[in-house]
Amino acid sequence: MAFSIRTRLTFWYGTLLTVSLLALGTAFSYSLFRIFIDRIDEQVTSVANMMVHTVIRPSGELLLPKDFDIILGRFFGVRTEGNYIQVFDPHGVVIAKSSTLEDRTLPLTVKAYKLALAGETSFDNVRGVFRYPVRVLTRPIVFKEQGLVAIVQVGTSLEALDDIFHSFAYIFVLGIAASVVIASALGWFLARKALKPVSDLTVLARRITAENLNERLNVAVPNDEIGRLAATINEMIARLEGSFMQIKQFTADASHELKTPLTILKGEMEMALRSKDDAQYMAGVVASSLEEIDRMSYIVRNLLDLARMDVEGKAASKEMVGLDRVVAERFEHFRRFAMESRVELVILKNTPVTVYGDSVRLGQLVYNLIDNAIKYTPAGGRVEVSLDEEGAQAVLKISDSGIGISAEDLPYIFDRFYRVDKARTSGLGGAGLGLSICKEITSAHGGAIEAASPAGKGTVFTVRLPRA
Repeated sequence: MAFSIRTRLTFWYGTLLTVSLLALGTAFSYSLFRIFIDRIDEQVTSVANMMVHTVIRPSGELLLPKDFDIILGRFFGVRTEGNYIQVFDPHGVVIAKSSTLEDRTLPLTVKAYKLALAGETSFDNVRGVFRYPVRVLTRPIVFKEQGLVAIVQVGTSLEALDDIFHSFAYIFVLGIAASVVIASALGWFLARKALKPVSDLTVLARRITAENLNERLNVAVPNDEIGRLAATINEMIARLEGSFMQIKQFTADASHELKTPLTILKGEMEMALRSKDDAQYMAGVVASSLEEIDRMSYIVRNLLDLARMDVEGKAASKEMVGLDRVVAERFEHFRRFAMESRVELVILKNTPVTVYGDSVRLGQLVYNLIDNAIKYTPAGGRVEVSLDEEGAQAVLKISDSGIGISAEDLPYIFDRFYRVDKARTSGLGGAGLGLSICKEITSAHGGAIEAASPAGKGTVFTVRLPRA
């Protein structure tokens, strides 16, 4: 059975309080018991000492008349009231006892007798002789010449101690029970009050759905644990809102990009059906349709690449890749295309440098950047490629001599489907996915890509990748 946090907190608090009170009560009871016992031991020891000095002659002879305890108290000032006194001979046989014992006898245990024979004093708690236990001191009387002459026992009732501890135990148990009940009730109330913000956060969080991700949780005290939890949830909701907006935008853009060539294809096919006898017109329609199909294929291929990279998260870093070799291969691939476009394509520097990653993705990165630079460079322009090392990084720069990108568009050029065709007037605008793919590939390899475009001086794309 699952209990709420409030119930568990109250239970833990009540259990901790109970254990603490029991430990405190046990320690206090033991300390109090030792104090009482020590005082009782001092008392019976004092009586035993007076007995030894009063009833024993220097020669070792015992003076033990009948009712000796009364005589000792009346004539010698020895206070024996409330004490039980017995005297044993060296063989453990009772030879005298106080009138307080009446017809009862305090037992001489085997342990006490052995200690007495060894000349040692002992203490015992004797039960069963009277209603309450008796604290008994057993002391041997030893002379150098005679050896053990007698054994004196002095006992006193523990009635007062027993009554005190029974009362204390009764009060203590009731006190613990009352304290735990009151503390548990207060703990339940305080836990409910402390966890109320969590309940409020739960209610508010349940109201937030995909339709109202712009709402946020209220943070009353931002610096406490609840406030930090609410702030963290708000940050998560903000990320979800951004992701949902990006997905919606992506879906809308993808739909728009695919809808356009489909609409063109449909219109041209309908026109071709009406002009089926004109072979030249039909050929033109087929050629135009192939262009639109190529455009759709390009968009779909890029979308699949982006989706695949989103799923993979990181590049498949499986091998050491010579980035200079990749640059040289892509340069040779685009040399003829640049000549046909009357764009000068040059390599300023191609320093041998190795990175760790996916050679196919890195080739795609270089391909997209060079292709983008040539497309948006007017005839007679120049595209420069440079690969160098800077510390622990490989730095790839691709610059063109076009008119550049406006400052308003520059922060968004790596967003999916974002195009700045108005600024790049070649008329060959793509689907706005090439630079997005470049950014994903660079990020997957632990690098960064940035663009700089001074007004009227072209654009420079800089890629920084960690060297292997």
